[in-house]
Amino acid sequence: MQTDKQLVPDIFAQLGIPLVEANWSGVDAVLPILEKMKAEGAVVVLKFDGERGPDDNGAYTAVASGPPLGEDFLRVDADTLEEALAYVIVRYAAKRWKYVRPS
Repeated sequence: MQTDKQLVPDIFAQLGIPLVEANWSGVDAVLPILEKMKAEGAVVVLKFDGERGPDDNGAYTAVASGPPLGEDFLRVDADTLEEALAYVIVRYAAKRWKYVRPS
């Protein structure tokens, strides 16, 4: 089964946005999708928590909320920035853009 990070290039392709590299990293690589989410009225918050250690849920938190998601919101704590971003992007794409995870 593919990880959320591996699915992000598929979402780029579905949206007709120039493809992100399969081994993408950092916010810049996925900024076009985050901008599309923002343009639809979503709010995306990233938290870099230097107080969290290896025994915590992860030093990176991503949250997406706002009118496109209705009363729902997306939230994850992750060990890497890419994991946090990919989680929110994949689930937002499924809810808003009818993205279906490959079997």
